[in-house]
Amino acid sequence: MALELHKGSLGPVSGKFFASDSFEVTEEEVEDFEKEFTHKEKHVTETQLFN
Repeated sequence: MALELHKGSLGPVSGKFFASDSFEVTEEEVEDFEKEFTHKEKHVTETQLFN
């Protein structure tokens, strides 16, 4: 899928897209990846625009 920047600019383009299996990620892999980072608590301060 692609988004045209100018109307009709993708008209002459054709072909097929095949997504690589390397983009497939399991929930377990995500959890293992997130374990590498220390937990951080969200802090809101008076200087933030939307507190």
